[in-house]
Amino acid sequence: MAVPSSYDEVKAHLQDVLVDPSTPLDISLIDKLKLELTETTDRRVPGTLLTLISQLLPVLQEDPTPITTLAIKATTYFSFTDIRSVEPPIDFIAGFKAPSPPVNLLALTLLGKAGGIPSDAAIVAGDPELVASLVELWLTTTSTAVAQAAFDALWALLEIDLASPLESETHTHEAEDSTGGQGLFWRRVFTDKNVYGRLFSLCSLTDNEPDARPQREKTVSQGRLMGFIVKAGHLRWDLISSSQIPEIEAKYDTSSILHFAACRMVDKTDFLMHMSLLNFFRDLLEIEAPGLRARVYVQSVSTFSSPALDFLISHGLHGSVLELYLDETKLDIVDLQYTRGPIMAYIAQYAELYPNHLLQNPSSLLDKIVSRISESLAISSAQWAHGQAPAGQLVILASLPRVLLVEAAKHGVNPLMAVPTSPPCREALDALAKILHGPRKLDLSDSMELNTSGHTPTDWHKEAAAARVLYFMYLNDHPNFWTDIVAAADILAMKDVSLAAISFMKAVITANWQVLSGEVISPVPASSRYQLPSEEALGTLSPAAQGLLPSSGGWAVLTPPALTILLPYLFKPPRSYAEFVAGGAGDTQNIVWKVATAKYEVLVALYNHLKETGGQVTGFEDIVRTLRQRVSEGPWGPVAQNTARVATIGKRRDMHTVYMLISKLWTSICSAVRLANMSRFGAKKGRKLPGAEFSWEADPGGEADTAPTPLFPRYNIPRARLLNPREQKQVDHYRALRDRFHDGPYYSVLQSTSGTARKDEATRAHFDPFHGMPTYSGKYQKQKRDRPELKGRPYVMKFFPRQLWKTIQPNFNPSAAMDGYVPLGPRIGVKRGFEDEEDEHDVEETKRRKGVDEDEDVEREEREEEGDILDPDEDQEEEIVDNDFEDDEDEMGGDYNAEQYFDAGDDEYGDDGFADGGGGGGDEDTY
Repeated sequence: MAVPSSYDEVKAHLQDVLVDPSTPLDISLIDKLKLELTETTDRRVPGTLLTLISQLLPVLQEDPTPITTLAIKATTYFSFTDIRSVEPPIDFIAGFKAPSPPVNLLALTLLGKAGGIPSDAAIVAGDPELVASLVELWLTTTSTAVAQAAFDALWALLEIDLASPLESETHTHEAEDSTGGQGLFWRRVFTDKNVYGRLFSLCSLTDNEPDARPQREKTVSQGRLMGFIVKAGHLRWDLISSSQIPEIEAKYDTSSILHFAACRMVDKTDFLMHMSLLNFFRDLLEIEAPGLRARVYVQSVSTFSSPALDFLISHGLHGSVLELYLDETKLDIVDLQYTRGPIMAYIAQYAELYPNHLLQNPSSLLDKIVSRISESLAISSAQWAHGQAPAGQLVILASLPRVLLVEAAKHGVNPLMAVPTSPPCREALDALAKILHGPRKLDLSDSMELNTSGHTPTDWHKEAAAARVLYFMYLNDHPNFWTDIVAAADILAMKDVSLAAISFMKAVITANWQVLSGEVISPVPASSRYQLPSEEALGTLSPAAQGLLPSSGGWAVLTPPALTILLPYLFKPPRSYAEFVAGGAGDTQNIVWKVATAKYEVLVALYNHLKETGGQVTGFEDIVRTLRQRVSEGPWGPVAQNTARVATIGKRRDMHTVYMLISKLWTSICSAVRLANMSRFGAKKGRKLPGAEFSWEADPGGEADTAPTPLFPRYNIPRARLLNPREQKQVDHYRALRDRFHDGPYYSVLQSTSGTARKDEATRAHFDPFHGMPTYSGKYQKQKRDRPELKGRPYVMKFFPRQLWKTIQPNFNPSAAMDGYVPLGPRIGVKRGFEDEEDEHDVEETKRRKGVDEDEDVEREEREEEGDILDPDEDQEEEIVDNDFEDDEDEMGGDYNAEQYFDAGDDEYGDDGFADGGGGGGDEDTY
């Protein structure tokens, strides 16, 4: 065991502070010791520090956080037994009552170590004052951190002390995972008057004692108590739902702690607390909810219900929430804004966790729920597009039993058909994905299937079959929905929508579907409702000309229309960072990577499905092999090519391979369906196979659509109104003034267009392919300089310092007769940016025909002798010579040379072109 090097120094420092509390703490020294404390530290070091700190805390005159965190770090490897062995003993109650959150956290941390062993929890349960102080600190503290730490310590003690379920007549499934405790701490909390009474008194609004706390603090305590009751109900429903101490419960006009919290404690006129109460009801529904299975033991009225739901129904709480959902006028407008969400969340929770209980309600109530959802979904496309979707109603729709939606479709009021895929909406896509994916797979380790009795409106198999039916219903009503899904998935600017669309793809591929067999569609005795259609009746919903329907989601995406839309998208290389500003620097949320990864996961899911179901089908080996190759390439696909042209060719080849794969895949699917006889009604009465209209043999020369996918959804661009005469006059004046500026001698073009600059790599990145390429006709266009020329301007020299006269007027001569001014003459070879070059072009053309390169050199030397003081850069800009175009074209082998085209016949025919003397010719053999 090692002793930290700074231990003695810290110990001496803390003793000095204990002697003189005004001495400031040495924070750096204490932090150094924290780093040196490890598991191998001498066991005497933490004990000594803990004793010293406990003595120092009552007299310390500054923030105790440094030394309390030191004590927590020192006792990290201490057990509760080690802490109890410290002398003098730790006073936990004093730590709880201290008006300092750091001290409270230290005491709670030390007490929380008793939650690891049942025997330690039993020791704590033997001290009623300690438990009462813990409960009081948890409910009354104003520090959120202290309240959470107190609840964690309290719950750890309850959880470790959970007794065996055999000791009680009633128990829950969660209670079966008991830790072998004696239940002493549970009895201390729920049967001790001092402790149990605090749960009521600290949260009751009717307690008008002189030292009563403010109502605001009590509402905070109420929220903490409701959370505790929900967690305790999962382990011991009997303790929270039955009377424990009638004397205390009668004082608050209640029968149990659960009844007190649900019916007596909360003031519903406080809309925030009303919202918390509704959330409390929703959380209670999770306790022993049956879902699509039935427990082997039953504590509720039926296998469709639970003790929590029975409690809510018996006290009228469940019915009141349903009424508030169906008729919102019963709530105040302000209250409704806060409670609408919790009310919808409760309805969704009830529909999802108690599907058979919901279906046993009167048909009038179910029709009202369906109509309520349909009305909320009847909104404009603009509302769907701009984030005003009814999210709460969509959650309820996704939670309803699927057989109820199929039943509603028989009456033409299926709200699922009102959910759009265009414009894309994240909430709508999430709801569609949940409904069409089917029910979650059951874990039947502790339950039995509900259909064993044959008297249930729905079960797992019916829900799985109904999900498949709803998919083809929706596809039949929205034939372009796969196109909309793929388009939404490719909109990187709307990350949430893109990821939701990709999640929808995965939900369909991995869907839990079931074929409509005889057992699934068998009617429920004494009821004609919720009857699913037969497989042959479902064939009328085929997207093709009546035929086979896939039996699973993986097969559904491999048949038209998904086959020709979804598969090319999955094989298409992901978007790159180059499509963002600054090469990906603008993608601060890693949208490109998230979308590429999600898309890759869909491809992996499809590969796994084909590997499991397609291995026994002839012709699927090549398809699985191709998918395996794409999966092995990772989210980014094959390595990007070096040049844009090669990359484009590579993408086209990849897409060609994909379409060839689709053609082969569809042929294999049709063959497999015939051999496996997936659906026996498909080949009758001369019906065509689905997708016959998409045959590749009908269009063997078709090309893949390689056009780029738009980044944003379609949007009608608003058009401005026409200008009135006054506005039009202002615009004309502005344009005229702007043109005068641009055509004036002092206007400058900022971007460089010199021959040297154009060859720079950075400049080529901003090259304009429409107007930047030199052409023959461009020689006649007016050109502008990058910077204005100083020479030849009508300057008034007296307005400038004399030192600049020679610079702005190079021909200035102080000894000249006209006070230094020399008349300006035409300068050969110098072009002004504001002059027309039409006349100069004739001169240059003549020079080029006569080959006067030597004369140009002589003229250049003469200009230099005359004192032309142009700096090299300005001279380069002065001489606007179109040499780049000629050099580049000559190097390219003369693919296109306009001058050579017009002048190529000089040597053969003479100066007049075809040597016809200007008479039109016609004797030559020309083509």
